[in-house]
Amino acid sequence: MLLYVHIPFCGSKCGYCAFNSFVVEQDNFESYIQALCADIEHTLCHLYPHSHISSIFFGGGTPNLLHSEHYEAIFTILYKNAFISKDCEITLEANVNYLNTQWCKDLVSLGANRLSVGIQSFDKDKIAFLEREHSVYEIAKCIENAYNGGFKNISCDLIINTPLDSKALISSEITQAAALPLSHISVYTLSIDEGSRFFLESKKSKPIQNSKTIDSKTDEELSFWARECLKENGFYQYEVSNYVKFNTNAECKHNLGYWQGEEYLGCGAGAVGRIANKRTRAYPSLNEYIKNPYYRLVEELSEEDLRLEQIMLGLRCVKGVDMAVFDDERFLKPLFDDKKCFRESYNGKLFLVADELFLADEIATWILCRI
Repeated sequence: MLLYVHIPFCGSKCGYCAFNSFVVEQDNFESYIQALCADIEHTLCHLYPHSHISSIFFGGGTPNLLHSEHYEAIFTILYKNAFISKDCEITLEANVNYLNTQWCKDLVSLGANRLSVGIQSFDKDKIAFLEREHSVYEIAKCIENAYNGGFKNISCDLIINTPLDSKALISSEITQAAALPLSHISVYTLSIDEGSRFFLESKKSKPIQNSKTIDSKTDEELSFWARECLKENGFYQYEVSNYVKFNTNAECKHNLGYWQGEEYLGCGAGAVGRIANKRTRAYPSLNEYIKNPYYRLVEELSEEDLRLEQIMLGLRCVKGVDMAVFDDERFLKPLFDDKKCFRESYNGKLFLVADELFLADEIATWILCRI
């Protein structure tokens, strides 16, 4: 079972961000940590006792805004109320400008073993466009701090397909990322999602630098280019947006669990979980969550809902989706004839695999219209 823990605090809110995050004073941390610890204990001790946890992911927000003492309280609750596997992957997201060596040492001593750093860009103009708080020169120091602090499994996020991007810029950014001691790189295309400030401004016709995104044809071209650059630098694609360094086995276990349909618990403001056919969500409002951290909105999923989700997520990965989800696979013949998909065997099971991961969503849509 997976566990997601949400830390909703940020030093500032980036214009493209639609996640459940808040810019608040540190005075608010204590009441949230108390509520979060109560939530985790209630979830692991009363709702799902004796849970075996294979992966824990602290997402945000900016988890490294919290002090190590806050995490000591959280980890005490975790170890007391759940079976944490010996090889449990424990990831924290982090922003560049809040990361120091001592914090990393403290978190590693508690059991954290993976860090995901939101670098997003190595270009000063693009960093400004994305409204990130860090500067270019802080990036290498941040990764050095993480590595010296004991994190040997370090990932970074990059954003491409902004109006400032070109093949030359993407090549430069990936080369700079690959020169750092990273085992994993996630590359996301900039999207203007509802709930973000960029989205609100676009609705008001107040674009930043004329346009926030580029056309779909260029988007596709740059995504393919980024993949080639990553491959040349020793990173291979195992999911649409995720790349792992050759011979490191550093794929993100937590995200793989989501994509492969594993059950997961969610604790924290707005955190989502799914056990069997029930999807739950905590109060997204910080104040409401602190008042009642045990509340969950429950959505009951049908077998068809679960099957469609399995197809959509599975096709985004190199492993593909278990053919057993299809009652009758004859309708898939055009995909095989056009070489859009192929069958592959894993541990005695057949999987449907997209020949081109960047077409996974298109293929999934084609399938969903026919089942």
